[in-house]
Amino acid sequence: MKKHLKNMDYPLLVIILLLSLFGLVMVYSASFVHAGLDPNVNDPAFYFKRQRLWLILGLFVFFFMSMFSYRRLGQLTPLLFLITFLLLLAVIIPGLGVTRNGATRWLDLGFFLLQPSELAKISMVLYFAYALTKKEDRLDSFNKGLLPPLLLLLGVFTLIVLQPDFGTAASIMIACGIILLFAGAKFIHLLGLGSVAIVGALLLILGADYRRERLTSFMDPFADPSGDGYQLIHSLIAIASGKINGVGLANSVQKSGFLPEAHTDFIMSIIAEELGLIGVLFVIISFMVLMFKGVLIAKRAPDQFGRLLALGITFQIISQAIINMGAISGLLPITGITLPLISYGGSSLLITFAFLGILMNIAIKGNIVRGYNREEEVDNSKEKQFKAAR
Repeated sequence: MKKHLKNMDYPLLVIILLLSLFGLVMVYSASFVHAGLDPNVNDPAFYFKRQRLWLILGLFVFFFMSMFSYRRLGQLTPLLFLITFLLLLAVIIPGLGVTRNGATRWLDLGFFLLQPSELAKISMVLYFAYALTKKEDRLDSFNKGLLPPLLLLLGVFTLIVLQPDFGTAASIMIACGIILLFAGAKFIHLLGLGSVAIVGALLLILGADYRRERLTSFMDPFADPSGDGYQLIHSLIAIASGKINGVGLANSVQKSGFLPEAHTDFIMSIIAEELGLIGVLFVIISFMVLMFKGVLIAKRAPDQFGRLLALGITFQIISQAIINMGAISGLLPITGITLPLISYGGSSLLITFAFLGILMNIAIKGNIVRGYNREEEVDNSKEKQFKAAR
């Protein structure tokens, strides 16, 4: 334990705590009006209390995963993938999945609504990093090296899109693509896969009415201001109202019945309204620091599996943040994806903390190896000095 604490990446820990505590404050600010008026809740602090509980549990998950060897976790990858795949299948079986706002993404466990697509994030990143490390000598061959993990990724992607949850499916695809890029796959294979992914995404978007409507509403929300463009219009009003300093914490107008999902998908809009450009820059810079730390940890990882896993984790979180912020600002279509560590949501928060705990474990292992290497360099230097003196 002493060695564990000594070798923790404390700047990473600080940025995680800052974002999650900031998120807790903003969940309360964005939800207290809605929670106070909801007759089923009738408690302004309802969502805050639940988020606080998930945050405490998340911190326990984070510290547990930071102590659990990522190499041993890699050995559990096939089992974790199988569990995730079965849960994703269960969601789309009539009568088992829980439907909210037209999407069936949850399983009711009684005390907790489990979102298997969140678990899919961690299992797919683990699987891709583990499988491509094992197949390192076969990556030149598409059939033997790349095709098996790609088929499993396609299966998971399809099940998540059927929920429908295109945003989460896209973020998983991006993270796995980053792992594939740095694993050493041939450029021609990457080019072909990228082309297929882009064409496939376009066909998916154009193949469903609701996705086409989201695309057109994101391009011109004022064409249907009371329908598909409603959320984006009120998000843009919130952002414009904030200006530089914001209207003040807890003083948002848009959260008072105008902007749906203010404490989940659109919490960044409330941050922009209440805290202005200063609040937005704080969030963006924090995620940029998190990305920098993740890439640095990957660079210092003691093995290939650790490098690929650290990169996959980092870009899974960052891609989700980019998709969310792009959607609320009108730069990307609205997908219903939350902002990591900040938006309200138990499954999302716990999985993000599990991700970051694994990233911390890779950082600790890297720091320990670097420490041993420094000690060996010092010993060798002293030995050379002693021989020279003789």
